[in-house]
Parts: sequence; C-alpha cells; structure tokens
Amino acid sequence: MLKSLRAKIFSSFMLLVLMLVIAGIMSIIEFNKVGVSIKNVMDDNYKSIEQTKQMLDALEREDSGLLMYLMGNREMGSQTINTAYSAIQDAIKIAQNNITEKDEDKYIHNIIKKYEEFHTSVKQTTDTSEQLTLEEKNEIYLQNQQLFFSAKKAINELMQLNQEGVYKQTNTMKENSKRAMMPAIVSIVAAIVFALLLNFFISEYFIRPINRLIDGVKSFYPEKG
Repeated sequence: MLKSLRAKIFSSFMLLVLMLVIAGIMSIIEFNKVGVSIKNVMDDNYKSIEQTKQMLDALEREDSGLLMYLMGNREMGSQTINTAYSAIQDAIKIAQNNITEKDEDKYIHNIIKKYEEFHTSVKQTTDTSEQLTLEEKNEIYLQNQQLFFSAKKAINELMQLNQEGVYKQTNTMKENSKRAMMPAIVSIVAAIVFALLLNFFISEYFIRPINRLIDGVKSFYPEKG
C-alpha cells in the first residue's frame, strides 16, 4: 500500500514537472519565432535607413561639387559630381531591392524624380557656366538649392518612413513577447492549481485516513500510544 501511495504521489509530481517543462519549451519556441521574424524586418529597415544616409551624403557632395565648379575648380568639381551621382544611384538600387514598408516604392520613386530634377539642373549649369557672369552663377546656384532641398526632403521622408517602421516593429516585439509568455503563465497557474488540488486530495484521501487508522489503533491499544 505504501509503495502504491508513493508511486501515485511521485507520478503526480512528475506530471507537475512535465507541465512546467512543456510551458518552458513552448515559451522558448515562441520567443525564437518572434526574435527571428522581428530581426529580419528590423535588419531590412536599418538597411534602408543606411541607404538614405548614403543618398544624403552623396547629395551633399554633388551640391559641393557644383559650387566648386562654379568657383573655377572645374576638374575637382566635375569629378565630385560624377562620384556623387554614382553613389546615389547605387543607394537607390539597393533601396529598391529592400522594400519593407507600405508604399515605400512610391517614396523611392519620388526620390528618383526629385534627384533627377536636381542632377539635370546641375549638369545644365556646368555645361553653360563658361558663358555666365558671377551674378548669374550665384542666381543659378540659388535656384539649384531649391531643387537640392526638394530632393533632400524626399530622401528624409524615406528615412522617416523606415524609422517609424523600426518603432512599430519594436512595439510589435513587445506585444509578441507578451503573447509568447502566455503559454508559460497559463501552465504555471495550472501547475499551481494542480499542486493545491494534489495537496488537498493527498491530505483528504491519504493522510487523514492514515491518521484515523492510527488513532483507532491507539484507542484499541492505549498502552502503545
């Protein structure tokens, strides 16, 4: 009887341990799924943000190249403009192959449009700069600045879109983490309830009958009490 009782108690506690192990495994699996999916999306967002930084840097260099050209340093200015053009084209191609946010392709299309307007104006200015007076050069440069800021705004809008995407993914990660914890919480609560019920049944159906049996024996054999 005692062996049977021990076996039942042991089996009950093993079931309790099994419930907790299952809860832990389920939570680990869910956390792993959340971590992998969020990491992939956030990596893409950070990649897009990095490309917008490259675009801004190239845009700034092209503007500087135009200024150098107008000031008479044509060789260095032309080289800077061409290098910046290649850099921004490369960054745009990478961004086009790394779309993660809704309507991101429209933002990139807007960048292409605004940048082409700026770059076309830059090339036209360098091609005709020999016939321009200093005053005309200053006026044209100021006109180019409007196109420059328009292109810069388009790039910043794409950067902001991806920064907001990172923020949303961070919030999503928090929510998914909470959901990943639910199986563990439910299982732990169930295990606690099970432990309380187990304690009640052991006390009610095993301990008390044994105590009554002992008390009965003592009443028949008071000298052994």
